[in-house]
Amino acid sequence: MNLKMKHSTEIKVRGFHIDVFGHTNNARYLEFMEVARWELFDELLSNGYFKNQNLGFVVVNINIDYMATSHINQTLLIETELKKIGNKSIVYHQLVKEKESNQPICKADVTFCLLDLKTRKTIVVEGDNLKTIRSLFEPVVS
Repeated sequence: MNLKMKHSTEIKVRGFHIDVFGHTNNARYLEFMEVARWELFDELLSNGYFKNQNLGFVVVNINIDYMATSHINQTLLIETELKKIGNKSIVYHQLVKEKESNQPICKADVTFCLLDLKTRKTIVVEGDNLKTIRSLFEPVVS
């Protein structure tokens, strides 16, 4: 299942993101994507739904491809979209690109599971949990 709605986050590359080779260190992109996911989840977590259900998200796999470099003072756009919901997993696709040129920098598929925080076991993604996760990417009708 591919959904069309994307969530976007902007991050400006700062001096502490740069390595000795003068470009953004590869590990920083994982951090940038994590910031984008947290921004996406802010609304989801702020309403207390997952806390009340005693559920948490746990990353179980990240596949990342690096395509270009970024440099200090560039603004990066991180687009996050729901790629797939499986029985016990949720996959988000993230694309990092340079905002001004639209040049892709890297992309990743990030796989999560929902974890029952009491039992520390993964649970099936169904019912209200499924509906709540999907709601992050559905257009708001006004």
